[in-house]
Amino acid sequence: MKLYSVDLDHMLMARERRAAIQNEMLKDAGPEQCLVCLTLNIAGDVKRTPMTRMLFDCGVEMLESMEFDVKDRYLLDESTGSEAFWLLDEDGQRVKAEFETIEDSFPAARLFDFDVITPGGSKLSRAVARRCLICDAPAAECARSRKHGLDQIKKATDGLLESFCAGRLARAAYDSLLDELYTTPKPGLVDLNNNGAHSDMDVLSFEKSAAALLPYFEHAARMGMELCSIKPLRERGKSAEEEMFAATGGVNTHKGLIYSMGLLLAGMGRCLREGGSCTEHAAALAKEDAEAQLARSLSSPDTNGGAVYRSFGAKGAIGEAASGFPDAVYCQSRLVFYRENGYKEAGALALCDSMAALEDTNLLHRGGKEGMDHVRTAAAAISAMPAGERLNELMRLDEDLINRNLSPGGSADMLATAFLLERWQAISNGLFID
Repeated sequence: MKLYSVDLDHMLMARERRAAIQNEMLKDAGPEQCLVCLTLNIAGDVKRTPMTRMLFDCGVEMLESMEFDVKDRYLLDESTGSEAFWLLDEDGQRVKAEFETIEDSFPAARLFDFDVITPGGSKLSRAVARRCLICDAPAAECARSRKHGLDQIKKATDGLLESFCAGRLARAAYDSLLDELYTTPKPGLVDLNNNGAHSDMDVLSFEKSAAALLPYFEHAARMGMELCSIKPLRERGKSAEEEMFAATGGVNTHKGLIYSMGLLLAGMGRCLREGGSCTEHAAALAKEDAEAQLARSLSSPDTNGGAVYRSFGAKGAIGEAASGFPDAVYCQSRLVFYRENGYKEAGALALCDSMAALEDTNLLHRGGKEGMDHVRTAAAAISAMPAGERLNELMRLDEDLINRNLSPGGSADMLATAFLLERWQAISNGLFID
């Protein structure tokens, strides 16, 4: 991924272009209207990166969610920075006050610059002066006196961007865990109907586990931004397991996803630095020690997944990750298909398709090959039915799997991972430019 440096001439031309756009959008504006222009205050000669675009997109989303009466909008994405313009049928002073609150609403929002311009061309001033990123003194005073060097300001800016992006990715992972949890019906699994084939866990335990994993998810994304190797990521994952067990009273709710989502979040963090594919970055990390981990499982398995690999040759989460998450990508494709065709129960339908195809190590652990084959055959039969008939059949299969004590936990993990990949696709759309 190439990042472009810009010089003073580029920025002066960008300023002239911005003024021309503002004048054009305001030329027929009435006295009760105003123009909002969003840019970012980014120090240095690189003004546009995937991280700046992620923050910019957040600013766009915040404005669009405010239910202003928008008469016209225009978005520009150049190496000199991302810019957005909205002509609003709103009182300028009130709008300026709203955006002053937004600019102070979270740390990275200090990089937002929401200009509000009246039809006469006047730019409205803030009621409270901006604070310096370094010392929290009035920013204008520090700028006039050149109190802080460029490197110091860039470091502070980069820190705000990294924290914001890692936090947003962590929240995407957390929300994906909850999406999987609340998908109903899920045969043999904890959902809003029942606890499936699990006597030791319920919806509340999964909610506690997801909340406990938020800090780990943020750390994993940050580690990817720092171009980490697998060893420190695996060590952080082990401590995340302890945090999960502490939250659930010793119940294993998300152990497999700690590994898979940690890798994917690290891959996403690396994408923000280098571009490329998050699944390919994650696979490269997994491959660093996949063979060693699998060899250890053969010689002395210390987990259920290791025992299944030794008995059946199923590589489970390690094999899935090292191969680039093909089963998760398949589940995501089914999720997208059902969403695009208007099915509200897209998650349950995608889960069923995954159950029909996946070599699920959790099923192998609980029911051996016979148990896994039973679930795959039943799920394939349901997937072949008209979509409108499948939910009732999934509820019947739920009763069957509860009676057989079978839980397709691997497919549940694929669904949660598919939700995360879906969110990454939405977040990353527009982040990368040639």
